Amino acid sequence: MIQTLFWIFVDLIPFFVAFSVEPPTLGFAIGFVLAVLIYLFQKKRFGEVTTIITIKVFYFFCGFWIALLLPSFHLFDFTQLFMYGILTLASVVSLVTKKPFTLQYAKKVVPVEFTTNRLFFVSNFWLTVIWAAAFALSLICSVLYAMKLVSGDIGVTLVHVWNLIGLAATILVRPIAKRIYLNKQG
Repeated sequence: MIQTLFWIFVDLIPFFVAFSVEPPTLGFAIGFVLAVLIYLFQKKRFGEVTTIITIKVFYFFCGFWIALLLPSFHLFDFTQLFMYGILTLASVVSLVTKKPFTLQYAKKVVPVEFTTNRLFFVSNFWLTVIWAAAFALSLICSVLYAMKLVSGDIGVTLVHVWNLIGLAATILVRPIAKRIYLNKQG
């Protein structure tokens, strides 16, 4: 569990760094470079790249050019909106391509003998569905907050509360799936 969260955190590093650097053009350039480096590291180390980091490479590339060509448009004002938009998109794309993003992280930390079992895929599929729903709800709340339809405190709280559901599912689903797997093995 801790190792999985570590790899998820690594994929979020470009966001954390880019959105704390001014001017935005520099922030997006740094985010792009970090996303590309993580992309290359994942490709070399694991043979595949997570859907989330692939989308981030594209996002930071486009963000850099928008910040450079339209400096009056403040993309950083919509950080939560973009972040949850990307996470929702990545979750949905990973489900459509039958490569649930949670599976991509779980393969990095779970013994190979578990990864070939159908239960491993099914549990990660449903875990990704839960995260996709949580990200989509956070995206909706981000839109409401960005449009000033809800106050700052309520908006920020609503945006993040859905992550607790995803985190709780992450904590609960894997041990339950592991227990089911071990019981089937006898």
